[in-house]
Order: sequence, then C-alpha cells, then structure tokens
Amino acid sequence: MYLNISSKYKPDDAPQSCENWFTMINVPANTGQNWDKLIVAARQHILTKLSRILGQDIGSLIISESILDPRSIESKTSSYQGSLYGTSSNNQFAAFLRHANKASQIKNLYFCGGSVHPGGGIPLCLLSAKIVSDWIA
Repeated sequence: MYLNISSKYKPDDAPQSCENWFTMINVPANTGQNWDKLIVAARQHILTKLSRILGQDIGSLIISESILDPRSIESKTSSYQGSLYGTSSNNQFAAFLRHANKASQIKNLYFCGGSVHPGGGIPLCLLSAKIVSDWIA
C-alpha cells in the first residue's frame, strides 16, 4: 500500500484543519472482475490496517472520498484494461512481458511510460523516457 498526504507539506491541498490522504494498492488489469465487491473488501482492509497501525479509527474521520479502479482508469485515460503498469504487472515474468519501447512495424513510433519497458513508478518511467530520447537523438 502506498500512502501520501501532500497537505503535510502543502497545506493548501486540503481544507483548513483537514488532510488529504491518497492511498493506492496494486490491482490487476480489468478482465471482468467484480470490482464493486473487490472495492468494498479492499477499502475495509486498508482502513483496518491504517487504523491498527495508527491506533485510531480512520474510517470515522473521512469526510469525502473518491475511488479509482481499473474501470474508471480505463475510461478516463484510455489505458488498456485500466492498467497503470501494463497488462502484466503481478507475476514473476512481468518484466519480460512488458511492451517494447519501439514499434516493430511502424518506423519512428516509440513508447515510454509505466506500461512499457522497463516498468512502472517514477524512476522506471524516467528510464523509459531516457531510452526513447537516446534513440530519437
């Protein structure tokens, strides 16, 4: 689980006397799962874990929330099956199954970002951009 509270260092990110908690968990691409059921279970798991760690009921403090799941990510970003890290991010072979940075059939078509080689996360996305920029240069 990833947690970021940007209002800790940028107070204007949340209303006065409040915080903005962003939590993220890794989930697979949308292949027809019952996301409504999975969201309820995952939300409860996250709240239980955070409440246990912090020694306080976090759920009762939530004023507003918004949830992104693979369905809404795909709808908003056109990411295939709503995947942030490509179609293969949850197994030992994921690194070998990522999309290449260069199109094999279309000249001068390149790809960079979290869903292609070498993978997701800021450092790897930047490395992906460097690979492509070196080829273009």
